[in-house]
Amino acid sequence: MAALKLLLAFFFVSLLTLVNSAATTMDQTQEETLTTSINQFSTQFYKETAALKPGENLIMSPLSAEIVLALLSLGAGGNTLTELNTALYLPNSEFTKSAFKPAIAKLNSVEGVTLNIANKVFVKDGEMFALAPEFKKNAIDIFSSDIQNVDFSASKQAAATINTWVEKKTNDKIKDLISADSLDGMTRLVLVNAIYFKGNWEKKFKKDVTRKQDFFLNSNDKVQVDMMYQSSKFPYADLPEWNAQALEMKYEKSDMSMIIILPNEVEGLKSLEEKLATANLKQDVFDKLHTVEVQVSLPKFKIETEINLTKVLPKLGMKLIFDQANANLKGLLQNDEQLYVSEAIQKAFIEVNEEGAEAAAATAFQINALGGTRYGKRSFRADHPFYFILAYKKDCRVIFVGAWRGFVE
Repeated sequence: MAALKLLLAFFFVSLLTLVNSAATTMDQTQEETLTTSINQFSTQFYKETAALKPGENLIMSPLSAEIVLALLSLGAGGNTLTELNTALYLPNSEFTKSAFKPAIAKLNSVEGVTLNIANKVFVKDGEMFALAPEFKKNAIDIFSSDIQNVDFSASKQAAATINTWVEKKTNDKIKDLISADSLDGMTRLVLVNAIYFKGNWEKKFKKDVTRKQDFFLNSNDKVQVDMMYQSSKFPYADLPEWNAQALEMKYEKSDMSMIIILPNEVEGLKSLEEKLATANLKQDVFDKLHTVEVQVSLPKFKIETEINLTKVLPKLGMKLIFDQANANLKGLLQNDEQLYVSEAIQKAFIEVNEEGAEAAAATAFQINALGGTRYGKRSFRADHPFYFILAYKKDCRVIFVGAWRGFVE
């Protein structure tokens, strides 16, 4: 029995620059449906990942995962396709085909920051392993994916080829995503998505104001961190139903923002995460933000996370793609090999400082065959564990999520 290995790499890097805008069109109802799908998947993706890594700092890009899984779904059939669409909150394959192309184009043209989304399909060389024509067409036309033939039996060279592409697309933030040991003559496909983001804060912190201050890990333990500070006008909201505060930090000349949700209690993050799992982020957070004067204290931080998605995705309802006997991924290749996902991994990175934030994420799948409240000045002191989102605020689409618990990486 042959084997197919599929790598899905999701990269998210947040730094500092400008991009030109490009015109893109998308039906408003379709766009709203896709945004809702992505955000619903994001909350569940974060919930299950956090459950596997209790007490850890976290960084991940659910959007990147959704893009590659959506691409994979266009090569799936039967119950395997049903599971994928259900878990991704996508209505059907026709919706996937019509919605993702303009959505990716729109994000690639966001002004004021660099936000680049790239996809690539690495496929085993040899005529008998050619991509199925429809899947190839969808990968190119809908996901703007490049196609490259690779000799996976030369595992070291194949891994180097994939990892070099990953490093280039993530500004060298994600290295060694794929090990040579995970590739062999049974590998058929590696699907990769890369998201790179770079942006300056609209209101930067002054470096000479940053001071060493206490960060409370819990009620008993604390560490010293580099705490940034500024007092200015920011979109802010009290969230009494969550016993928390929310602060939006915009990127310069852009519709991209980082939203930080800070529990009022030092040990309140776990309770907040439980509420976020069923939240409507637009209604519960984004729509409640109002610009007021805020005294902001925010630590500089860096997070690196590696996630074994073979443990996360089945908890989200995607089980059949890992089933050697019953996975239906027959739409990927022209031949009739029984294919399944044997490995899935995501690596992610973020760094936040006075100028802005830098982040990257990569995910790999190996498939084997067989209302208006008026506020006065507020204090937002992030000196204990908090949750954060990087989102395209124009349509409230979540790109990137994480939690900082204060542990030095």
